[in-house]
Amino acid sequence: MVPLAFVRQFAASQQIGADVADQEIVLHYALELLSRAGLMGRRDGFATASPLLFKGGTALRKCVFGSTGRFSQDIDVDAAHENGFEALIESAFTTYSPFYGITFSIPHFRYSEEGNFSGGVAYQHDNASGNFELQISYRLDPILDPVDLTLQPQTYFSRVEFPPPVLRGLDPYEMIGEKIMACNRRRGGSAKDVYDLFLWSGRPFNSNLVRRVATLKAWTDQRRQPTYDPRTFLDGIVPGNYRWHDITGLVPRHLESEPALICSQVRARFAFLADGTAEERALLDDQTSHRSRSLFEALREEARTLASSVMR
Repeated sequence: MVPLAFVRQFAASQQIGADVADQEIVLHYALELLSRAGLMGRRDGFATASPLLFKGGTALRKCVFGSTGRFSQDIDVDAAHENGFEALIESAFTTYSPFYGITFSIPHFRYSEEGNFSGGVAYQHDNASGNFELQISYRLDPILDPVDLTLQPQTYFSRVEFPPPVLRGLDPYEMIGEKIMACNRRRGGSAKDVYDLFLWSGRPFNSNLVRRVATLKAWTDQRRQPTYDPRTFLDGIVPGNYRWHDITGLVPRHLESEPALICSQVRARFAFLADGTAEERALLDDQTSHRSRSLFEALREEARTLASSVMR
């Protein structure tokens, strides 16, 4: 485990609490552990892709935004197939624990009505202890082809006992689409998702691909309420619709009290979502009845072709 002095230095440089900095580093070790167990990343000399695809806030922090990203306190993955991953994950943490001085355990699993599950992972090392959630969703058919994700450099890497793992995960454009869907269905929920869109708003991306992926994600979401209407979604990006205390201590202090700025910038940058093509509007009109499978397949193929050519 990274020495305590360097954990404190990292915390000071990022203007966060030592406990958040410690957990950020512990998650780095947990990702390496899961990679070595063949559950994330690539196995057999990078020849075979793993069954779990990295995504969510921690993936954005570690693989896209780097040191400018929001700190995240869990690990989210999609499963490539249904295969009792609870037992495999529990076995991995048991087999490799202690892992470079960190002891891991999973006291409990929780299951959702959709069959997804999350495990509460407890950890302890010489200087601290804590816990995080490992959440697995059985969404077996991503919109875009999965990609290799490289961890963005962090100052503590030089003190870690192994090189950063190469992880397998959702295409970052699909992660944007998931954030849009999360903001749409979680009115009154956490501000973490809208903050992540705020971070995206400061980066270059292909607007047509983002709009297409959001449309396709809405069709596959299979939720009758709330459905995704781009104009209604944009109108709903206002401070009163999100819990801002959820990002306290996880973002730069000067932004903790700026919800109006954050929402305004998201609405402005993502205004293009309301400019869908006729085909995209037709698919959104079908998001509850799901009769237009052929249209969905055609638009997804176009999205995959576009994704293969855009800069990242």
